[in-house]
Amino acid sequence: MARMHSASRLPEALQIGLGRRGLLAALLAGWLGSRGLADLEAKKKKRKHRKQKKHKGGSSGSYSPDSEERAFLDLINDYRRSKGEGALTLNNNLGAAADFHSRDMAKKNYFKHTLKNGDSAEQNIRRFGYTNYVAVGENIAAGYETANDVMKAWKSSPGHDRNMRSSRFTEIGIGRAHSKGSKYGWYWTTTFGDR
Repeated sequence: MARMHSASRLPEALQIGLGRRGLLAALLAGWLGSRGLADLEAKKKKRKHRKQKKHKGGSSGSYSPDSEERAFLDLINDYRRSKGEGALTLNNNLGAAADFHSRDMAKKNYFKHTLKNGDSAEQNIRRFGYTNYVAVGENIAAGYETANDVMKAWKSSPGHDRNMRSSRFTEIGIGRAHSKGSKYGWYWTTTFGDR
């Protein structure tokens, strides 16, 4: 069974806004935030050669997207172009934040926008050095191994799709992690931003 979080009002979905609602539990839920705006919108196989990076936060120096994460960047940019939107640029700070969130979910066996330590997605993004932004957002998914699978799932969800197509975003970070002992196995996070 795969799961996603996205900004939608589908059955069993919940809307998450910074300071407006907490995460209860959902099949689909999402988060999208823009600092300073009152109307926040609700929001492959395991690589044996890749070491699990240990981040306590604040550094993006070791972010290195794998082939599936790079494939996702191509997919999302092709999709955005087909919708008349500009391509997203891979950002190391956003990438480190996305990578950390996915690894944390896989390692600690949970699925939420709020990290296990209680930090919000926005706090996690800032911790990895993405600051002075105009807009930030996040999509998460669990149970999808490949870029194609997670792209199809997010396109079929209105909130995820809205984040992926949003003209408010110009940069992206992509993180994917696997843990054999976790409930969903594979965990994806995309962090979006604009400065």
